[in-house]
Amino acid sequence: MGVEIRAVERFDDDVLSEMTERNLGASISTRHLRRREMEGFSLEAPFIRLGAFDGERLVGLSYGKAESPSKFHMHVSLVEPEYRGRGIYGRMLDAMLEATAGYDEVESNHHLMNNRIIALKLRRGFHIVGVDQSILVGPRVTLRYFHNPELLALMKQRMGWER
Repeated sequence: MGVEIRAVERFDDDVLSEMTERNLGASISTRHLRRREMEGFSLEAPFIRLGAFDGERLVGLSYGKAESPSKFHMHVSLVEPEYRGRGIYGRMLDAMLEATAGYDEVESNHHLMNNRIIALKLRRGFHIVGVDQSILVGPRVTLRYFHNPELLALMKQRMGWER
């Protein structure tokens, strides 16, 4: 049986927590470190959650949320180690890009040394738009995919890639 990629309404909290810790290490939440709560801040935006299933077992996941009506941010994508190298991440990425086609831009952040995923996303049409330091990840690169060709052309012009 092949691995199937499908949209899910939500991930089981325990499965998500265990899978995240197994693949990304101890909790990456900094909520307890923040000095101010997000009280009063409301961004009603849809989440998109995709799961890769081997039968009923969740073996990969990808999810994100709109930051604005025109910009979607991919928060986490991962595949269990024993399922890596089978094209599952690429299939989830393609499904996510299809699901976000109504947004102008799709953005994601990655550890600077996550070369395999960065290279895959560059081959799929993402562009490096920034590098910074994150308390969650360490040094990271920001990648952006442009569904809107006019924004892509403008970015290329301003970067000096095209005149």
